[in-house]
Amino acid sequence: MAEVKIPKIPKTLFKRYPGKRVAIVNGRVVAATDNIATSLRIAEEKYPDKEISLFAVPRKEDKNLLI
Repeated sequence: MAEVKIPKIPKTLFKRYPGKRVAIVNGRVVAATDNIATSLRIAEEKYPDKEISLFAVPRKEDKNLLI
């Protein structure tokens, strides 16, 4: 079975980037846009040799829809 790595997610992510698609490198947000592909492209340009984690930040009003 493959090992699953859980990325370090900054605590301020939910307050600062609601509804955004963010790219995280070394526990820091390096791109936050409305499109996950755009966030990935920006992160790859800035950090081509680093591991990039992608995360869709829920909006406050979506809180009740999360399981």
